[in-house]
Amino acid sequence: MSLRCWFTKREAALRLRVPGELRWLTKQIRPFVAWHVASFLCMTVGSLLALLTPLVLKWLIDQVLPQRETGLLLLAALLIFLSYQGRTALTSFGNYLTLTAAQKIGLRLRMELLRHLDRLSADYYESTPPGAVMYPLKEPIEEVAYFGSDLLPAILRMCLTTSFTAVTMLALSPVLTFAILPLIPLFLVARHHFRNKLSTDSDSVQTKLVEWNGFLEEHISSVLPIQLLGQEGRQERRAFRFLASTTRSYLALFRTVGWFTVSTSMAVVLAMSAVIGYGGWSVIAGTLSLGSLVAFYTFVTQLFDPLSGAAELYSRAQRTFASIRQLQGVFALRPSVTDPPVCIPFPSLDWGLEFVGVEFGYERPARTLHIPTLRIAAGERVAIVGENGAGKSTLARLATRLYDVKSGAIQIGGVDIREMGLKDLRCGVCYLPRDPVLFEGSLASNLRFVRPGASDRELREAIELVDLTDMVAAFPDGLHQRLGPDACQLSGGQRQRLALARAILQRPQVLILDEATSCLDSASEALVLRNLSAHLSASTLIVVSHRASTLSALSRVLVLSAGRITADRSPHVSNRRVEKAV
Repeated sequence: MSLRCWFTKREAALRLRVPGELRWLTKQIRPFVAWHVASFLCMTVGSLLALLTPLVLKWLIDQVLPQRETGLLLLAALLIFLSYQGRTALTSFGNYLTLTAAQKIGLRLRMELLRHLDRLSADYYESTPPGAVMYPLKEPIEEVAYFGSDLLPAILRMCLTTSFTAVTMLALSPVLTFAILPLIPLFLVARHHFRNKLSTDSDSVQTKLVEWNGFLEEHISSVLPIQLLGQEGRQERRAFRFLASTTRSYLALFRTVGWFTVSTSMAVVLAMSAVIGYGGWSVIAGTLSLGSLVAFYTFVTQLFDPLSGAAELYSRAQRTFASIRQLQGVFALRPSVTDPPVCIPFPSLDWGLEFVGVEFGYERPARTLHIPTLRIAAGERVAIVGENGAGKSTLARLATRLYDVKSGAIQIGGVDIREMGLKDLRCGVCYLPRDPVLFEGSLASNLRFVRPGASDRELREAIELVDLTDMVAAFPDGLHQRLGPDACQLSGGQRQRLALARAILQRPQVLILDEATSCLDSASEALVLRNLSAHLSASTLIVVSHRASTLSALSRVLVLSAGRITADRSPHVSNRRVEKAV
């Protein structure tokens, strides 16, 4: 067998033995390994200093006190002081180094997870509650950071203290050591017995927390509608059920931890009883000095103190592993809409939109959209009308690749949009829904969201085109007026106008308005659409609407019914199907 094959097999065997969660955590820690190595060295020296106190006590009892040496007594006191203080200082500094590394890991993980979530497609966000989307960014990463900042140092201290103490005990009294060491496997057996139960209970806690977080996010974002519907009591009963279920899962975990602690404490009690019993008999028999007994008893305490806390450490480790599995599950998600390996730039001259044999459906078996052929020329003004569920919004969203067609193709300038980069495509094709997304901050910051370098003059020009000049003039701070969370200070019509102004600053080649003017009255809508047509004269304008008055500002009307185009007419031509669809 070649050396390379041997190493390959050893690596595969190691992967089988080491839990996947630990391998994942090791990968996250690797960039900060220098911080952890420095921390490990501090803890190693601190653990060695912990051995000094029992040995000084032995020396004090067996030699210093019987000889009444005052100078040596002062030296013993100084050594004990240095032992405790040195251990505390080194441990604290080691904890600081580990905490720093853990915070860096948490920051890195949050940014990686946020970037990953930003790449996921519409199907994930439309099928996953916001609370469930947000949850991995909070508690699971906190658990992983806790593991690095507190749990990992505690485990290291436990391992170092146990190893150094056992070796020193062996040198001090081999007989007593061999009488105690067999009790350590009792702890290991108890840990193995409770391992699966602790893991299952930890995963159950994580699942319940995700469910509660999803409900809470939905409830808080809908408090006012709930009040208007008078359903506060019903929501509170639902909240109680979620919280009760979460509490039960926590209690089940605590019960398991409790039984685990009781089982492992048996080793501590037996060890201390053995030291007092056999050690005391040895002192009486003259085979062991009193100082050695005191030192040995202190060592036993140091040996089993960390083992006594191992139950809690193991429980926290299982919760950390459950959080890691939660993060691994999110990182394993893949977007359904992705950039091609080689991106073709958005056409610079011809941005005519063409649907060729397009078939699309959501999760339902039946296809919801069937467009054999449709061409919208560059610069054309088109209205799409039809009954609810006809596929109007679906057609508009396909043009921005929020979803990909099941078959066929959508082309811009003769190029399949799946061959363009998503960022490039969405800079060229702007889609505005009925309920625009606005952000906490000023009016200017919302407008500059798509063009951070836009000047105040450009902002005022866009505001004038959507007829918001009077509103801005009425604000005490003008363009710098803060709008509140989700721009809650604005009315529905003002929100839609602001989103339209932002779209104007984007200067898209194709602008799709999906009921984006529905909150405006007919006269205001007609004015805004005329201004858009004049300002974006070369751009294609597609308007999804239910209003008959909207059609007068557009040169072409497409009627959709049951996912198919049933009419393609100019609004000036009498067509009952168009009127009925509107």
